[in-house]
Amino acid sequence: MTHALLNLTERGGWLGQKPVQIDVQVKETAMPDVKNIKGQYLLYHLTSVENLDGIFQEGLKPRADLTDFTDVADSEILNKRKVFELDRYVPFHWFAANPFDGSVQLSRPKSKFVLISVYRSFAKQNGWKIIPRHPLASDDIQIFNYNEGFETINWELMSTRDYLNADCKSICMAECLSPNIVFPKDFFMIFVPSSEVETLCSEKMRKAGVKVRLSVNPGMFRK
Repeated sequence: MTHALLNLTERGGWLGQKPVQIDVQVKETAMPDVKNIKGQYLLYHLTSVENLDGIFQEGLKPRADLTDFTDVADSEILNKRKVFELDRYVPFHWFAANPFDGSVQLSRPKSKFVLISVYRSFAKQNGWKIIPRHPLASDDIQIFNYNEGFETINWELMSTRDYLNADCKSICMAECLSPNIVFPKDFFMIFVPSSEVETLCSEKMRKAGVKVRLSVNPGMFRK
């Protein structure tokens, strides 16, 4: 296991913003091309700061198991996900600042958000599933096992991040799905947009008796 610097903004941040680097343990001795999303190491779940108390106490749960929480997704989308039983999974995306994240933050400008990250290797080892494009892009939803789904994703097109291209935009919202609760001990790091939100997270962790590394990186969030 070696250490390497991940350029977080180029890995998923909004274009044109200054990158922030952190030291991350990785198995490879050399970093992949940061523009190549396939070769990166993390998965991301966007959530409201308001949900962190419950997450720190009980873990990140599938939506079907939740009752008292702040839902950040569109209600129509949530209803469709329920029809296909996708609410029984915890969804993660392959890079930050994807079209879903942007849409949620744009629709809730006064809310504070964080990005919970886990290693892709953790997802692979724990039998997570993959949907290789936006799950509601059609009525023919295909859910793959991790290895097959990983190879099914069009990584070359995803890495262009051309959101004016409908096919690319859909692929950029491919999901990695946890069938189980994801506990704070399994988080790699929580990324936050500001020192203010970092302080809020630290206080919530203290009350819950958990400890997760935090990183302030405004480039991963919509301003």
